[in-house]
Amino acid sequence: CAELGAACIYTTSPDAFEPADWARFDALSRRTALRRFGGDSYCYGLLASGHVDLVVEAGLQPYDYLALVPVIEGAGGVITDWQGRPLGVDSDGRVVAAATASLHAAALAGLGA
Repeated sequence: CAELGAACIYTTSPDAFEPADWARFDALSRRTALRRFGGDSYCYGLLASGHVDLVVEAGLQPYDYLALVPVIEGAGGVITDWQGRPLGVDSDGRVVAAATASLHAAALAGLGA
């Protein structure tokens, strides 16, 4: 999709967020057309195959997200931390993956990055 208001956003579980991160995610996700929970890494497969628009998570470990970077980028998407920085072993576990660069920028803005 081309804009945040038409997007479908996924996250694994509200339980994975610290309260401040949940407030940021909640504010962002309420601006989308549809939000869904569950799926873990399956969410990223849905994004890479064009079935969802955004995946936003917190509380992840490097083994949760590092292998996803080439998959999302290879599908034409963007995946970074919540500040828009590339993901690495020292990242803080907050991930934003988007189908397009413009949607990624809108998600970062919605998270207050």
